[in-house]
Amino acid sequence: MEQFDIIGVLKAYALAQIPAWKFTYGFDNFYQSAQTVGQFTPGQLVLIADFQAVPTFKNGRIPLITYTCLLMLGRKFDANGQVVSLDETTDQKYDRRLKDLMQFLSTAIADVSCQNGLEVSVGSMVVEINQFAENLDFASAQNVQFIQGQ
Repeated sequence: MEQFDIIGVLKAYALAQIPAWKFTYGFDNFYQSAQTVGQFTPGQLVLIADFQAVPTFKNGRIPLITYTCLLMLGRKFDANGQVVSLDETTDQKYDRRLKDLMQFLSTAIADVSCQNGLEVSVGSMVVEINQFAENLDFASAQNVQFIQGQ
């Protein structure tokens, strides 16, 4: 992995999935809403990523970079065409998609780490329901730290 290219790696991972996931860089409610309106098909996932990088300098080189990321994996429609709805209870959302989204996101984090030789830790995972203008449901991994180099 090229230094400072965590977004490129995450985007490539998302687009390599079958079917391809939608990918959006940066977390801003207004921007995300503008980017997502009406663009989803049944079962399609969207990965939203944002990050901060902390490079470590040694003798004019950067041997270590710690990326602290926010990763959100969500969907608008279940594979069977069921639309995410404001009328669903949290329990229904959990059974229909949130549990699966947490598993998919955990697998994605592990895969990205393994494929790129990165150490990884996750601060916490939470669910975020009815996000943006499209009311997507998400599993969110907060304070994900990928460490590049050693």
